[in-house]
Amino acid sequence: MKVDELIALGASPPVPSAASRSRETLDELTKIYHEVYMPGLAAFFETAWYNFKAQQGGQAPASLLQKPAVVDLFASFLASLASIKSPDSPEMAAVSFLETRLVWALACLALDTPPATNPPSAELIAANDATEARNRLEVFQALLSGERLTSNPCYPAPGKGDGHRIRELEFWWWLAEYLTMDDAPGQRDHALTRMRNLLDGRENRDVLYSLTILRELSPRFPPGFELTLPQHHDEADPRSKLAVAARFIRSEAHTTGGTTNVVRRFAELASKAFIHPGFNIARRA
Repeated sequence: MKVDELIALGASPPVPSAASRSRETLDELTKIYHEVYMPGLAAFFETAWYNFKAQQGGQAPASLLQKPAVVDLFASFLASLASIKSPDSPEMAAVSFLETRLVWALACLALDTPPATNPPSAELIAANDATEARNRLEVFQALLSGERLTSNPCYPAPGKGDGHRIRELEFWWWLAEYLTMDDAPGQRDHALTRMRNLLDGRENRDVLYSLTILRELSPRFPPGFELTLPQHHDEADPRSKLAVAARFIRSEAHTTGGTTNVVRRFAELASKAFIHPGFNIARRA
C-alpha cells in the first residue's frame, strides 16, 4: 500500500476546509510549523531543507504558505485540535488521523524539488541540499510502501570532510542501496550490517533500520511468531531481530515514545505496514 493509502486506513475522507486563512491563522501555523514540525522533519531526514527561514541562494523551495492545500489542512488540524476538550475525547482519534495527514503533507513539500541524477561528489553537499532532501523522502516512501528502487538516488559520501556528515550520507546511501537489491544471497544482509554500524545513537536511524528489518524479516514468519520465542533472545536469531524491531517501532508510535510528532506518526504508519495488520508484508508460502 502507498503511504497515502496507509494514512487513509480507518480515517474518514478529508472534507473541504472551512478553516480561516486570516493573517492570525497563517502566523499561528507558521509559528507551530517552525516550533514543532520543522525540527521533527529536519531530525528525521537529517536535512536543514525544511527550515524555510534559513533557505539561501537560488534553490530555495516554495514556502509553506505558497501551498494552499497544505495550508488548509494545517488550519483544519489546528481548528480541530482547539475544539478538543479532553485528551480522552472521542474526537481525539480523528485529530490524530488529521495530524498524520499533515505530517506527510509537510514532508512531501520536498517533492517540489525536481528529481536529479546525482554524480559522485568530491565535496560534502550543503546541509539544506534540496535534491538530497527529495531523495531521502523518496527512499523513505519506497521503504514504507514495500517498493523497490531501480537505482540509488542518494548522494554518495565523499572521501573526506566532517566525519558525522560522512556517516550520515553513508547511512542514507546504504538504506537506498538496500532498496535496489534483489534476493541475491548476502546482498541485503551486507547492506543491513552497514546500516547497523552507522546508527550512531540517532533516533531516526534506529527507526529506519528497524523498519528495514521489519520489511526484510516479516515475510519469513507467521503472525504471532513472538509467542513462540524463547525467554532469552539470541541476537543471531532472525526471529529475535524481528521481535526487537517490532517492539521498538511500537514503542516509538506510542504517545510517550518517539521524541517528536513526526517520529510518532511515521512509526504508526510503519506499524500498520509491517506489524499489525501488516498490509505490506508479502508472506512466504
